[in-house]
Amino acid sequence: MADPYVDRKEAAKSYRPHNNLMSDGLKRAREPFRVRNAVVGTTLFAFAVGVWAYSISAVKQDVFDDVDEEARALARAREKSLEEQEAERKLVDGVAGIAITKTAAAVPLTVVNPVTNAVSVGAAGRGVLPPIADRYFPRLLDPSTKTLVWGAPSVDSMGKLSDRSRR
Repeated sequence: MADPYVDRKEAAKSYRPHNNLMSDGLKRAREPFRVRNAVVGTTLFAFAVGVWAYSISAVKQDVFDDVDEEARALARAREKSLEEQEAERKLVDGVAGIAITKTAAAVPLTVVNPVTNAVSVGAAGRGVLPPIADRYFPRLLDPSTKTLVWGAPSVDSMGKLSDRSRR
């Protein structure tokens, strides 16, 4: 009785007759798509070359005479701003020293941390999309954080994905 199964070596030879060549059946199956793939590939290549050529021509600068002048002007402005900051610091230190000695016992100083205030104010009304999305699609945003991704952790306090302490 004949063996109903095809020999493994024979099947491998028919699929890949040589190491890196395609079988005749695979070549026939790919043939109808050759022209379309070539056109799409050529179009994508032409688009990429066009974008590259445009970007190179858009930033091309032929005359570099003004570069030195701009660098000198920026250096002068930086020196002036440093001098102004130093003078302002000396003035503030002098005035603060006089004011502290006169009213040290009368007025208690309160220190306000501007960073925490800026974060809390910025987090409340940040972005353009949430108010618009909330107005037209009220159930789209997370009701507690007004973000598109429900249950997303705050970007200001990074943590782990498995951190459930926020809920």
